[in-house]
Amino acid sequence: MLEVMQVVRILAGPVVTSALALAAFLVLYANPSIDPSLAAPAFHFWLVSATSLLALLLALAVAVAGGRARDARVVYLGAGLAGLAGFFALHGLSTPGFLVRTAEVAGPAAQLSVLSLGAWMFAGAYRLPRVEGPGLTRLLVAWTAVVLAAIGLGLAWPGAFGYLPIDESPLRWFVTALLWVLLLAAGARFLEGYRLSRSALHLVMLYVVGWLAVTQLIMVMGEVFQLSWWLYHLVLLVAVGTMLITVARQMRRGTLRAGLGALLSDDAERRLAYGMRPEVRALVVATEAKDRYTGGHMQRVAANAVRLGRAMGLGADDLRALAQAGVIHDVGKIEIPDAILNKPGALSEEEFTVIRRHPEVGARIGRELGVHDRELGIIRHHHERWDGAGYPDGLAGEAIPRLARVLSVADVFDAMTSERSYRRPLEEGEALRHIEEGSGSAFDPACVRAWLRLMAPAG
Repeated sequence: MLEVMQVVRILAGPVVTSALALAAFLVLYANPSIDPSLAAPAFHFWLVSATSLLALLLALAVAVAGGRARDARVVYLGAGLAGLAGFFALHGLSTPGFLVRTAEVAGPAAQLSVLSLGAWMFAGAYRLPRVEGPGLTRLLVAWTAVVLAAIGLGLAWPGAFGYLPIDESPLRWFVTALLWVLLLAAGARFLEGYRLSRSALHLVMLYVVGWLAVTQLIMVMGEVFQLSWWLYHLVLLVAVGTMLITVARQMRRGTLRAGLGALLSDDAERRLAYGMRPEVRALVVATEAKDRYTGGHMQRVAANAVRLGRAMGLGADDLRALAQAGVIHDVGKIEIPDAILNKPGALSEEEFTVIRRHPEVGARIGRELGVHDRELGIIRHHHERWDGAGYPDGLAGEAIPRLARVLSVADVFDAMTSERSYRRPLEEGEALRHIEEGSGSAFDPACVRAWLRLMAPAG
């Protein structure tokens, strides 16, 4: 029930703003007396052109950021925005009675603009198709050529769009349903991402998903030049403008590339890294620099803990807690002397006592950084054992926080398969046998079963 209420709170803003726009349209549409015809071809041209120009600027910023990061997902989003800019520009250029005498181009062009953005958003969210390197460049060139060719065709031979009746029934309703499915699927990724990272980019995209869905409905139901029809132009302008403002802010902060990567990534740890405060990130770097044998350990543990949590059916908030705690779970080692932390041989009892303090120290540091109590519990108790022989508090069984039990499996597995100052890394199969043997003694049996299923060879 708590999970549901949290989702409701997150979606309240996007749903309410979309519902208000839709309600305004329906009120006007159902009452012709208050829905006058406002035939203003020149104003329509300039309004659409402004929206297209903003979308083009947004597309360039996103595509450049994705290209520099070599991130196909981000490039796909840029391609969708370029499609929106191109097809919507064609919609403006083909304004009835302005530059093109027939109305055959304007309707299909408007729908193609929104459909292309929805389709590429879906492609970016799920990385379809899986194209890399030179293939990604070729795909972008081909898509750009398609958009430019469509613009040229629409202006030179408007009648050609008569063979694409996507603004006529029943095809327009099929296109609407298809777009809504694509937006719903992409929106699910944005929602999950926001619950993990609480980033502004994810939240803005949730608003955009709702606004695009309303835009499409107004397109297919509205009568050209009626006041109700003009609403979709305003909604689309607000959507593009809001995205552009958000992206501009990220560019000013120097976080655009990381933010866009986190926006479309299905890697929970990557989403978290984007939202991590600079002082926390600096502490992680300092901790791993101190121990030369565990570079990347905390990030790998966070990622594997999230994978295990997903396999166990944990909700987004639990996954977010695992990611946040996982990426800083060993920061307490920052206070352990280098001579002990990197000692090449076995530790003495006194040295091991010092090592055993790092979960408590990590929880204290986390509290000073404002980490929430649930994450602090994971950090403090990730070395507890199912049989009660762990540290620092000797908790056993269900008394150990569930998420700490999940992280413990990921932590030990990564430690065993990583090189240490006192031993070489174990093979993955050997490490899995140790994990299995520790079921019911070192580890929660449920976590072990899920981890073994997750690591089992495919097929």
